[in-house]
Amino acid sequence: MDETGRLLSLAKATLLDVGVPDPRRHLVLAAFDNLSTLIVSRAPLSPDDLARLHDVTAQMGFSILVSPDAPEPSEVLQQIMAAPDLAALQALSPIFHLDVSPPTDDRPFFFNQLRITDPASMLRAMRADSGVIKGNFGATIVLLIIIALSFVLVALTIALPALPSVRRVSSRLIGAGTVYFLLIGFGFMSVEIGVIQRLSLFLGHPVYGLAVGLFAIILSTGVGSLLSDRLPLSSPRRLILWSGALTFYLGALPFWLSPFVGVFEASPIMIRAAAAVLMVTPLGLLMGFGFPTGMALVNALDTRPTPWFWAINGAAGVLAASIAVAVNIAFSISTSIWLSAICYLLVGAVALALVRESPAPCGAVAVSVRSAARPSQGHID
Repeated sequence: MDETGRLLSLAKATLLDVGVPDPRRHLVLAAFDNLSTLIVSRAPLSPDDLARLHDVTAQMGFSILVSPDAPEPSEVLQQIMAAPDLAALQALSPIFHLDVSPPTDDRPFFFNQLRITDPASMLRAMRADSGVIKGNFGATIVLLIIIALSFVLVALTIALPALPSVRRVSSRLIGAGTVYFLLIGFGFMSVEIGVIQRLSLFLGHPVYGLAVGLFAIILSTGVGSLLSDRLPLSSPRRLILWSGALTFYLGALPFWLSPFVGVFEASPIMIRAAAAVLMVTPLGLLMGFGFPTGMALVNALDTRPTPWFWAINGAAGVLAASIAVAVNIAFSISTSIWLSAICYLLVGAVALALVRESPAPCGAVAVSVRSAARPSQGHID
């Protein structure tokens, strides 16, 4: 009943969403061995419709699991059909220790029913001999192995070679700079992965989501980095405005993204792609200020640890890519975007701390280190 239950939950949620008052009268679910067939009708099924369906299923050897004129043989199916609304459907997952909630654009992973935040669900998956939850458990283990291997590899190939550059450097600078570049690495990749996965649904294929989303993010971030040279964040006020604007955009994005893409979802692919670029561009422009601004701030204090900060940003980007995928699956795409908003809010606080450490006026800092910040036209990811 794993995928069958979730399929039924999705069908019922869809009927409720279009205003059907009693979805039970619109659904018939039949099964033969491990094959299930779900029939969904926009209009209520008539007695003649039901009689014909019963005759056909009997002839083909199928068993009726859900029908307007028969009780459900499974407790899972019974509770799904008894749920009065979407909130009740979503509340069933903790009861069965299996994700039977209807998939949404924010959590579109239909085939993942393992609840990694639920110990009982994990234990059930470990004991399963087969089924979708066993496959989900294997995929989760692979993802965790990828995260662990990424951590080891970035430590050996990126962080350790850069360690000599931090010798005889102020511990306060190293601490604040490390936190700054970790935050922009994690923040950038969290929103990038989330936006690309969301655009994959909007554009109709993961390849389109990757191509258009990655193109728009990289291009707009590069332009933002170029603009940071002409419009440096050279005062605490500018830093606060930048961090606040970026945090607000990221925090609000999950709320207006669905209505925005809903306007264009029936449009041709070129118009949808243009709408995606329009949505991503302000985000990329703002994020593009992060890396060069950080380099300007730390280099104004000491240029020696520059390789270390480059390494930290790169390592954070590598690790955050896998972690963001896990967050999207376990919680939602919106959660990943909100985590990015928190990262950039904290970036603003760390940047202000770095400005206070500078012995030179803020405006002088931005000019004096412009050449050091110039090589970075975006984040390392």
